[in-house]
Amino acid sequence: MSLAFRNTPREVEEGSWNLMAADNRSMHGWQSHSSVCWIGAAVVGLYTTAINEWDNKYKDVIYEITKGRDDVRDERDQLKITANNLTQEIQALQDQYVAVVASRDELQAEVNRLSLNRTDNPCHLGWKKFNKKCYYVSSNGVSKTWANSRKDCQERGADLVIITTKEELDFVKKSYSVTWIGLSRGQGGGWTWVDGTDLEGEGFWQDDEPNNADGNENCVEVSRDMAAWNDVPCSRKFSWVCEELDRVRSHSSLSSQN
Repeated sequence: MSLAFRNTPREVEEGSWNLMAADNRSMHGWQSHSSVCWIGAAVVGLYTTAINEWDNKYKDVIYEITKGRDDVRDERDQLKITANNLTQEIQALQDQYVAVVASRDELQAEVNRLSLNRTDNPCHLGWKKFNKKCYYVSSNGVSKTWANSRKDCQERGADLVIITTKEELDFVKKSYSVTWIGLSRGQGGGWTWVDGTDLEGEGFWQDDEPNNADGNENCVEVSRDMAAWNDVPCSRKFSWVCEELDRVRSHSSLSSQN
């Protein structure tokens, strides 16, 4: 039995078109798929590049932060070392200060001890020593009024003598037959020493003195023969005795305390 396949020209033509259409569809599908692949690859490339850039930036930031932290840590350690050195220096200075203060106190104690043990403090040239005090006796043959005598004492950094004991009176009276002392009548009529303190007690007056016999006997002298005080006019001229200011100030201080 034999089979015979016969195609008509129309059928052959249709078949040819169908094959061409199929080939075209296949080619178009391949091209579309290829485009999608390239686009995907490009997107992946861009994304990878962006990730790499951000990764590099992140690494740079981490490096800077780490470096800054290390620098701060090093600076902190250096400050600790400096602070420790300063603490040691301060302690050393404190130790030196304590030693200096102790040495000063020892020296001051030694000075005080020597001052207590010292019995002779030298006076200025031309001054006389009595009972650890210095006195200036006017030159022989020179006499002045009470005011001028006091002025001479003040120019020597002293003042007219303040007599507070019998021993001091005996010392002063030996100088000359008559000697001015630092006692005068105040505005209120009382007797006042040159340091501004009032005469305390009865003093060492001669009998029946002070009497203000002339009506203006406002200054006091001591005579060798009588060994006592007498009020006389301040204009008279006598010798005088000065006393160092430290002694005068000391008397004023004691009087004010009393």
